Amino acid sequence: MILPTSLLLLFVIPGHSFAQNGEVNKKALKWYHQAQDAYKKKEAEKALLLLSRAIKKDSSFIEGWLLKADIYTSTGENKKAIAAYRHALDIDPGFFPPASYFMGNLLLDSGEYAQAADAFRDFLKNNNISPALKAKAIKQLTWAKAGKKLKENPVRVTISKADSLINTQDDEYVNYISSNNNKLVFTRKEKLTDSETNRDTYREQFYQSAKQGSKWQQPVALNLPWAQNKNVGAMSLTADGKDIYFTGCRWPGNIGRCDLYNSHLRNGIWQKPVNLGKSVNSPAWESQPFVSADGKYLLFASTRPGGYGGSDIWMSVKLKNNQWSLPVNLGDSINTSGNEMAPFLYADNKTLVFSSDGHPGMGKQDLFIARKNSAGIWQKAQNIGYPVNTKYNEINLIYSLNGKQAAISSDREQHNFNIYEIPVYPKIKPEKILFFHGKVIDNETAKPVSAQVILTDVATGLKLSSRHSTPDDGTFLMIMEPRQTYAFNIISKGYLMLSDQYNAKNLTSDSLHITKTFRLTPIRQGGRFTLKNLYFEIDSPELNGKSFSELNKLITYLNLNPSLKLEIRGHTDNSGSAKHNVSLSRQRAKAVFDYLTAHNIKAKRLSYSGYGASQPVADNSTSEGKAKNRRVELIVK
Repeated sequence: MILPTSLLLLFVIPGHSFAQNGEVNKKALKWYHQAQDAYKKKEAEKALLLLSRAIKKDSSFIEGWLLKADIYTSTGENKKAIAAYRHALDIDPGFFPPASYFMGNLLLDSGEYAQAADAFRDFLKNNNISPALKAKAIKQLTWAKAGKKLKENPVRVTISKADSLINTQDDEYVNYISSNNNKLVFTRKEKLTDSETNRDTYREQFYQSAKQGSKWQQPVALNLPWAQNKNVGAMSLTADGKDIYFTGCRWPGNIGRCDLYNSHLRNGIWQKPVNLGKSVNSPAWESQPFVSADGKYLLFASTRPGGYGGSDIWMSVKLKNNQWSLPVNLGDSINTSGNEMAPFLYADNKTLVFSSDGHPGMGKQDLFIARKNSAGIWQKAQNIGYPVNTKYNEINLIYSLNGKQAAISSDREQHNFNIYEIPVYPKIKPEKILFFHGKVIDNETAKPVSAQVILTDVATGLKLSSRHSTPDDGTFLMIMEPRQTYAFNIISKGYLMLSDQYNAKNLTSDSLHITKTFRLTPIRQGGRFTLKNLYFEIDSPELNGKSFSELNKLITYLNLNPSLKLEIRGHTDNSGSAKHNVSLSRQRAKAVFDYLTAHNIKAKRLSYSGYGASQPVADNSTSEGKAKNRRVELIVK
């Protein structure tokens, strides 16, 4: 963190004397006083000219060198300021000890970390340093040592600046990268000049660009008619591309100065945005929202009370009523007394990247990564390394959906922010994730169907996610971890329930994108479906605990279709006697009947029967075939 050094140094030096090295040349002293007056009048060029005359007349005129250093600092000429401080310290390092501190700040700002550390160490050797300034110097020394270590141990990465169609003289901030790295969504902060007042104003707009070959195409502004003439920014696009979360500042009805909003894409049109309400927004500043790929978590930056200082990163959880919970602070592994902003959570929900000027880094706003351990606790944030981080500002990082590519926003080349592309290198590599792109259609008309899609861990019976396929195109996106077996259940009014499984245990590809279409059959008499995630104890009618999740989804389905009546049919493989198999299959069907009626499904809507091994659906000569034949079917009556 860089601290400003602009002080009228010689106006605050206690008890300084112009005679520490004997009499100062009278002409030099006269020019010095004239330089002071010019500096007070903000005539820096004139003051520097006068000081040059004074120092030329008397090279050991230490006050002249110090004032010159201060003026160069105020004009942003850091190299010249550092040189002036060195002259002063060479003459008498004890005359004004804070000179080492101020020079250290300038060296740190310039990325000269080793020299900055030496300057801060020299300053801390002095006695009678005020506790406040000593604490600042110790903190700056920590930054200098961190910067030195990072620069001496660079990460191996190729950084490419996006071409001029993306980057302009305005500020550009990356928001979203598609799974195959061929779609980019970003924010452009355009500088405008009011023709009447001649004052500069700014407008933020969201743009998208497609890549053809290796080249990004001309960006096109997102069509958001409701954003015209409003202050919008800091946008996050959900993984399925159907929702945007963004910041609206000074909007009518805002709870604070800047609030978080959501807009949904329906039939190709972004709907009127909705304020996320008082559970998320506060009278303070909320900005830079990011929604996790599975839709469960909302992260954002806020200056609300209860944080660690500056802006902190907070998180809300999606509740069963589709509302967001009250946010919680992510804690001191992430947040500091400085400013933490621009959170990005990869689809594994375990890899968090954010910017900070409070964690030791390269000097200004750096990018940091934190990982969640098996206990669900965020580990201490780590700097993602040089040269991705520099002495300039790196303020956000976005991964592509497949976790292979990333982009950052940085002002490393100019005063404006541009977008730079990088491959995901080992230090920031997330865990592998399966993106399941599904589509639900009518089996007869092939038209899209709006349905609830429920994902469950077969091993534990725990519901992992619930999504809705959209009515305009029937699509949905599920996020899964490889190495597991999942139960799929799709429920829609007027259609037979779909029960399925997906085994992701053997997937090893780095790019795990699966596409599948699900066909729902309209409810008609004689229609049937099988509960593929139903389990019984071996050769027993007793339900295994893993079955309850499947049966609870069946209850949800029956409540959604209250006039539906079903026959529950039990089936077995051909092991054992026919009499035993019929009895076992009937008992198993009755176990399902009993579970449903015990959970408020009226018995008059249900019947049950057992068919033993008489209606196989697969070859009983293989274990796989036998497993398919051991089933419970439901038939529409």
